[in-house]
Amino acid sequence: MPLSKGSSQKTISKNIKELMTKPGSSRKKAIKTLASKEGITPKEAQRRQAVAIALSTAGKTRSK
Repeated sequence: MPLSKGSSQKTISKNIKELMTKPGSSRKKAIKTLASKEGITPKEAQRRQAVAIALSTAGKTRSK
């Protein structure tokens, strides 16, 4: 599951969709850990993680 390189909004969105549909086995464990640690649902934890990975790949930070 290679992510696309680039920093455009279109590329970031594509990478987020890719990460949301196909979590790997190691990411599944991380999602469960994040969900229990933060007290959120696993789906929300997966979304947060996908956004973080996609932005990191693009070389950007999340705005508040």
